[in-house]
Amino acid sequence: MNSEKIRARAANWLSQLHDEQRRPGLDAEVRAWLDESDEHRRAFERMNDAWERAGEIRLRARPSAPTRPPRRPFVPWATAAAVILAVAATVYYWRGNVVATGVGQQQVRLLQDGTRIVLNTDTHIEVSYDAHARRVRLIHGEAWFEVAKNPARPFLVSVDGQEIRALGTSFIVRHDGIEDLSVTLVEGRVSVQPVNPQAETRPQDLEILSAGQRLLISGNRPPAVDHPELARITAWVHGRVELEDTPLAEATEEMNRYSKRRITVADPDVGRLRVGGVFHAGDSDEFVRVVTSAFGLTAERRGNDIVLFRASAQSSSSTPP
Repeated sequence: MNSEKIRARAANWLSQLHDEQRRPGLDAEVRAWLDESDEHRRAFERMNDAWERAGEIRLRARPSAPTRPPRRPFVPWATAAAVILAVAATVYYWRGNVVATGVGQQQVRLLQDGTRIVLNTDTHIEVSYDAHARRVRLIHGEAWFEVAKNPARPFLVSVDGQEIRALGTSFIVRHDGIEDLSVTLVEGRVSVQPVNPQAETRPQDLEILSAGQRLLISGNRPPAVDHPELARITAWVHGRVELEDTPLAEATEEMNRYSKRRITVADPDVGRLRVGGVFHAGDSDEFVRVVTSAFGLTAERRGNDIVLFRASAQSSSSTPP
């Protein structure tokens, strides 16, 4: 195969990897092709670079996701403007040990053992493989792990004093300034337990999760397990933020994860308003247009930030007694 055909094949692999309807077994086929020669890997890396640069440009979007009716009376489900998330979602055949994404970026990493990691916005991980175990440390952010099965080498993710153990499974770990720590199991089984070499782990400290469960760990309350809607938890992989009956203050923080333009709420009463909808991650302007129209709010730009408030409250607070 000449160089031009190799480049075309690399581009084709890349486009398939980014397809939301990616067929089963595709990752293994890509890894096998990459292992055939250094020229294949170089071509794939060049295509990744081109994809990353293109990701900085807003492209014409595919049709918006269909809207869904609310489960209870609150702001109707809405879709954001027809723009693709301005995110460089790059795919790498990766042999390094450190990777980080910036605000508004996503990356897909294919590890040497076949494990696939999708990193969300503002995420930093470190990988350390040896003959006995495969270890990842999530320093900050959110990542989806699709672990290749290898009973002889367990897959371990350490984060915020906890260790997640899996042999072959799919799960999402989030640890950022908004959410203390959550582990959502998409498929298979994982265990979560504290990592403290000075103390013996008690049976009650070990959590075993089944598919569809999410473990929430916070310093302010006991650990809890719930059953979230997986489509909403995984929406970020497709460049979406899905909200359901969410306080506006929390909704703005979720949108802020994907943009350097921050949205803030000036009034606590406004922050308690409930909002639901499907938005494109990173599109702060459309989110502001929807909530200001739905609630009769005013949006004021202050530098690079946007402040939401009720015009009547703002005017009354500025009027002398």
